[in-house]
Amino acid sequence: MKNSIPTSVLRQYSFGNVKRIVPISSGLIHQTFRVETDQGQYIMQRLHPILSSVQIAEDFYAVTNYLAKQEFHAPHCVLTKKGSVLATQGKYVWRAQTKLPGRTFEVLKNPRMAKESGKIYGKFHRAMNEIPFRFKSKLALHQTEKIYRHFIQVTKKFKNSFAFKEVESEVNLITQELPRYFLPKDLPMRVIHGDPKISNILFDGTGRATAVIDLDTCKRGSPLLDLGDAFRSWCGKKEDDSRNTFSLPLFTAAWKGYQEGIHRLLTKKELDRVPQVIGTITLELACRFLTDYFEDYYFGWDEKRYETRAQHNLARARGQLREFADYQKKFPRIKEIIEKS
Repeated sequence: MKNSIPTSVLRQYSFGNVKRIVPISSGLIHQTFRVETDQGQYIMQRLHPILSSVQIAEDFYAVTNYLAKQEFHAPHCVLTKKGSVLATQGKYVWRAQTKLPGRTFEVLKNPRMAKESGKIYGKFHRAMNEIPFRFKSKLALHQTEKIYRHFIQVTKKFKNSFAFKEVESEVNLITQELPRYFLPKDLPMRVIHGDPKISNILFDGTGRATAVIDLDTCKRGSPLLDLGDAFRSWCGKKEDDSRNTFSLPLFTAAWKGYQEGIHRLLTKKELDRVPQVIGTITLELACRFLTDYFEDYYFGWDEKRYETRAQHNLARARGQLREFADYQKKFPRIKEIIEKS
C-alpha cells in the first residue's frame, strides 16, 4: 500500500491508460507518486489525515484556479470523474494534480539558485495578494505560540522518562529562547504558501525558477512566516545535518530575488521583522521535531538511515538548533543586509 496507488483509486480519474507509477521520496507528510499515462503525467498524493479535509481540498482547488487566471505557473487540481477534489479508498484520502515540467532539488546549491527562488516566491506573494476567496480550512501552520504551549505540555508529561534525559539541554534551550522570538499579532495578513522549502520550486534547464508546487497549505497569514521558513531551509544544510549553519551569501541572494519579485508590497513594519522571523521559524521547527520525538506519530522518517522516527526527529531538532546558534552569531549582518536593501 505504501509504495503503490490502488487500482480502485486510479479508476476514479479519467487518466486513460496508466503506463507507470513512480514513488517520489521527497516530502515529510504525504505519500507522493508520479503517474505516467497515455494522456500525460500527473502527481497523486495519499494525504496525511491532518491535511485531508474537504475544506483544505476546496482551498487547494480555489488557489490553483486563481493562479491559473493570474497566469502564474502552478499545478492544476485534477478532479475525479464525479467532480470531487478528493478520492477516498478505505481510510485513505487521495488527491491528483497536473505534473509540470521541471526539476526539483532538495538543497539550494548556489546564490543564483537562491535569487531565483526568492524571486518566484515574491511573485507568488504578489500574485495571491488580492485573491477574492475566503479560505475554508481552520488549519493554520506556524502558530508558534500554540506549538510552544503544546511542547511545554508534552515535555512535562515525559519529564521523568529516559527519552527526556536524552534531550534535556535541547528542551531547556527551546523553552528559554522561543518566547523571545514570538511575532507581534498585528502584522498585515496576506496569502502565504505555508511550506516554501526548496523542493516546492520547479526549475527549468537554464536554472530559472518556473513554478511553485504543493499548494495545499496556502492560507491567510503574515508573509514573514514564509520568509522565515524559506530562509531557514534554503540557507541551511539538510535539516538533520549535525554541521548545520546559516549561509549569508545564499541569504543575500535570496533576499535580493524576493525583493525583485514582491515589488515593494511589504510594509516597513514587515521588513523590520524579517531578521527576527528566521529565528522564530528555526526554533519553531526544532520545537515541532522535538515534540514528535516524544509523541512519535507525525513526521515521516528515513528508515534507511534511522532505526526509529524518534531518532530521526531528534537529529532534525538538533540540526535546527545548530543552525539557530549560527544564525544568532550572524544576526547583526542579516539585519544590515535588510536595512540596506
